[in-house]
Amino acid sequence: MSDQEIMLVEQPGEMAPVHTKLAPTNAEAIETVSRFAELLLKLPQIEFITEHMLHGGIYTRTIRLPPFTAIVAVLIKVPTSLIFAGEADIYTNGELVRVRGYSVLPGSAMRKVAAVTYSEFAVSMMFATKAATVEEAEKEFTDEFELLVPLSQADRHRIVITGE
Repeated sequence: MSDQEIMLVEQPGEMAPVHTKLAPTNAEAIETVSRFAELLLKLPQIEFITEHMLHGGIYTRTIRLPPFTAIVAVLIKVPTSLIFAGEADIYTNGELVRVRGYSVLPGSAMRKVAAVTYSEFAVSMMFATKAATVEEAEKEFTDEFELLVPLSQADRHRIVITGE
């Protein structure tokens, strides 16, 4: 089984992923995802809220997307934990990873993925950090921070920083 395959186990009323991870993305797949991003930018864009939380030395970033939405992530340069809720296909390294229901997966450093949602879909990414601000955390997890929704668009962000 490759790193991107999912074994499914029957749970009462649902399927649950048992083993998978989003591995580092190879150069060819990064180029493919980047070309896909260029195509998506030519289409009408949806607006979504990015939820940020800095608490207990963990930065958590959550987005919620409607069904049938295509999205491309920036290149993530740190290992993260990922929580998905909903159904989507995630393209990575020339393969599709199907996530359904509630899934918690490890995400390796140096990954760039694209996804298509099939239901209401939420994804939270989290990693340990010493960042005190969202801007510091964004610059820690990606060098492509200028591609993120600008923090100056306050109506597109919900930010919680507890100081704990």
